[in-house]
Amino acid sequence: MTLQAHGHFKMQRQGQVLICQPSGPFNLMGAMAYESAFSQQFAQLRDAPWGIVEVATEFEAAGPEVLARFRRQFGWCAANGCAFLAVVLAGSFKQYLADQIFHDLPFQEVRYFGQTDEALHWLKQQLAAKQA
Repeated sequence: MTLQAHGHFKMQRQGQVLICQPSGPFNLMGAMAYESAFSQQFAQLRDAPWGIVEVATEFEAAGPEVLARFRRQFGWCAANGCAFLAVVLAGSFKQYLADQIFHDLPFQEVRYFGQTDEALHWLKQQLAAKQA
């Protein structure tokens, strides 16, 4: 029996901003598929500071091994030019999970938002100020 990847995601790039939208529950294979798509986007971002808008409003659940893998992935991003992380979420449980993943990672700043446009606006301002 082969395991199927669980968890869906959309990714889009706007300049030096990567917008990620994970949805549903993730298993390890789903997390690995997410990493693979992510690494393909990274090649186009690495020449200047960049940032991530993580839209986690549809993210449902993940086991400890998946959360640890996501934490490693975001740590790698922070070590490879990702200066800012804007996380869009709702609810105290999702914020608790986000705190577990992002705590002490070397981003210049991590901020939580309730709306994607607010997060995108803040992130673009931060990147513009950094490039000025």
